[in-house]
Amino acid sequence: MTTVQDAGQSTDGLSECGAIARRFDPDRFLCALFVPAPAREAAMTLIAFNHECVRALSTPASWAVAGPIAGMIRLQWWRDVIDGGDPQRHPVAIALVELLSRGRVDADTARGIVDARECELDGLPDWDAWRANMRLGAGGVQRAMAEAIGCDDAACRAAVADMGAVYGAGALARHLALVLRSGRCPLPDTALEAVSLTRDGAREGHATPRQLAELHDALRTEGEAFYAQAMQAAPRLSRAVLPAALPAVLGRRDLRAGVARDPDAVAARGIGDRLAVMAAVARGRI
Repeated sequence: MTTVQDAGQSTDGLSECGAIARRFDPDRFLCALFVPAPAREAAMTLIAFNHECVRALSTPASWAVAGPIAGMIRLQWWRDVIDGGDPQRHPVAIALVELLSRGRVDADTARGIVDARECELDGLPDWDAWRANMRLGAGGVQRAMAEAIGCDDAACRAAVADMGAVYGAGALARHLALVLRSGRCPLPDTALEAVSLTRDGAREGHATPRQLAELHDALRTEGEAFYAQAMQAAPRLSRAVLPAALPAVLGRRDLRAGVARDPDAVAARGIGDRLAVMAAVARGRI
C-alpha cells in the first residue's frame, strides 16, 4: 500500500485526513464540522479511513480480471493495520493507528467497517445480511465517531449506528446507478432478483430506470426502518453525541427525493441540505 496522493497537500488548515474527507465525502465532512473540537480530527480520520475502504472496492477494470481478489487484498492490508501492522507512510493509516492506540475508538468497530466492505465483495444473500452489513459499514463509521466523542452508552451507540445506516441507505439510493457501474454491488441478492437483475448485470450497468426506481423504493423502506429503530433505542441524543448522527438528516432527504432523472448528473448538495443539517443541530434532534 502506498502513500495517498489523491488529496494533495492539505489546505485551509486541514490535516491530510480532513482534506480527503472534504474532497471525497463532503456529506460526512459537513456533519463532522459540528463534532466537538476535541474529537473533530478523529472524525476526519474515520471519514478518510472509510473512503479508503470504499475505494478498495471501486475497481471495475480489475474486477473483470481478478474478481473480488484485488479488493480483498486491499482490505486485508487495512485489517492488518488495525491489528498492529505497519502503516508504512500512508497518512490515513498512520492517523488511524494513533486513534486506536489512544483508545479513542474500539478496534472492533474499525474492523467492522473493513468487514462490511469484504462482505459486500462476497455478496449479500438477503435483506437481513444487508441490514447487518449496513450497521457495520456506514453505521460503524458513525458509531466510531460517537466513541471518539466519548459516548459510552450502548443504546446510544446502537442508535447512532442505525442513524449511520439511514445515511448509508440514502446515499446508496441517491448514487445507485453510479455505485453499480463503479464495480460495487452493495445490494442483497434477493433485492436484485425481485427486479430481475443479476449482480453481474448490475455491475455492468444494465439496470433499467424501472429497476433503479424499484430498488430505490426498497432502500427507502429500509432506511426509514433504520430511523424508526434508532428513535426507539435513543429518542434524544445528547448535544455532544448528536453530530455523530447528523448524516442521517441528509440520508432521509435523499430517500424522499426519488431517483434522479439523469443518474450521471446527480445534483450537488444545495442550501436546503445544509440548512436541514444546521436545523437539526439547533433543535438538538435528527
